[in-house]
Amino acid sequence: MSSVTSAVTSAVVPTVRDGFMDGSLAGYTRAMIGLMVLLLIAAVATVLILSGVIAYDAIHPPRRTAGYAIAHGMPADPDDKGLDYEQWTLDLPRDVKLPVWEITARGSGPTAVFVHGWGESRIVMLTHIEPWLDHASRIVLYDRRGHGDATGGNARLGTDEHNDLMSLLERLGTGPVVLVGYGSGATVAIATAADVSGGLRVAACGVTADAHTAILDRLRARGLPTRPLTDLAMLWLRLRGIQLRDAEQDKRRLQLPLLIDPDPATALSSA
Repeated sequence: MSSVTSAVTSAVVPTVRDGFMDGSLAGYTRAMIGLMVLLLIAAVATVLILSGVIAYDAIHPPRRTAGYAIAHGMPADPDDKGLDYEQWTLDLPRDVKLPVWEITARGSGPTAVFVHGWGESRIVMLTHIEPWLDHASRIVLYDRRGHGDATGGNARLGTDEHNDLMSLLERLGTGPVVLVGYGSGATVAIATAADVSGGLRVAACGVTADAHTAILDRLRARGLPTRPLTDLAMLWLRLRGIQLRDAEQDKRRLQLPLLIDPDPATALSSA
């Protein structure tokens, strides 16, 4: 794009300069037309660049790692909360590695698997597990692709991430499970449960939105322009293989009722 812009600009600038120097009405008209062409090129280039920045930001969320936890006075791992846990890595194709904390809880209920939202991590989820500790037998936290300490790829905005969660569930073994999703993590949890025969209980905490809606909300919160920039950004993302699932369709395919901001005892007892 830059080479095309440069070539067009190189052809137009002399026309503008010569038109103004000519002094005639025809020369002035040519100059003004050339100037408008330059402004149009600048506007188009700006829109394309901004949409590219939005797309890049979407798949490169902030990394909430131990450094973030220390800087904000948060626990950096379950040990900081006095919890027994095992730390291991979920190895996926293409050298993708997702770090996992498997925490021993105090209850006798099902396993609660937490799925964090965009720009969060398993460290952020540590601040949400306290109400669940007395009811679950085990709590599992992991970093989604492109988040926290996960390696091997960028964030996927939910694309194919239900496969990652399915791999995690297979690694955890048999037994009742409740998926606890936050924000876009709830969308991943719902997509996973919709694909499981027999059904999985999903507790959705916070707003469940598709990636486009989430991007719009973040830009509005910052007071930044949205459409058509976000529409072009989604086009950039589709070209990179990001294909969004229909969250509403996944909700309709759930075999068990979706729980919205549930009480942990209720969510785990009904699993």
